[in-house]
Amino acid sequence: MSSELEIREEPSLQDVDLLARLTQYFDSIMQHLRAGHGWFIFNAGGSRGTRIVTFMLGRLSEYQPLITYYYIPWRDFALNAYMVEVELQAMSERTLPLQGRAKREYDIATRISRDSMARMIISDLLIIAGVAPHHRHELQFLDQAVERRYVQKLSTILITPAQPHELAAQFEELAPGERVWDRFFTRMYERSLIAM
Repeated sequence: MSSELEIREEPSLQDVDLLARLTQYFDSIMQHLRAGHGWFIFNAGGSRGTRIVTFMLGRLSEYQPLITYYYIPWRDFALNAYMVEVELQAMSERTLPLQGRAKREYDIATRISRDSMARMIISDLLIIAGVAPHHRHELQFLDQAVERRYVQKLSTILITPAQPHELAAQFEELAPGERVWDRFFTRMYERSLIAM
């Protein structure tokens, strides 16, 4: 008879299905990248999200250097969004030019943020894990990144701890009445496999 611990460690039916689908995706990754196919994975927080990301990064390591990819956890994405959309914008609007240490720090922050954004926009595959926008600038930055990748037909994988209706509610709360979620989800749905 199985112990309660052994039963809890068995993967759920959804995870078994997702692993099989991800295996097929990565077995034919080159075709998917040429078509711009990605993933939108919901309900993937905590250890489930970690397992999914670890699996993906392990599979991607098999294809290096043939595939360029950029993996960014949400915390880093949100920090970069803040730097680009808030701090650097405010500093660029200053009437007095920066001098000395402040100028050097601004230049470093600008270079790091631009490098990160460039990697998000030009990599064959972008993986953002833990998607959970809490501020409007994060939503704007995410929407812009996905839009630019959509236009270029580049593959994007978004992994979120939220369910679709929860993420939709977050989008609506941050941009009320602007229908950002509808546009965003439509772009992702058109070119992505969906999992919950």
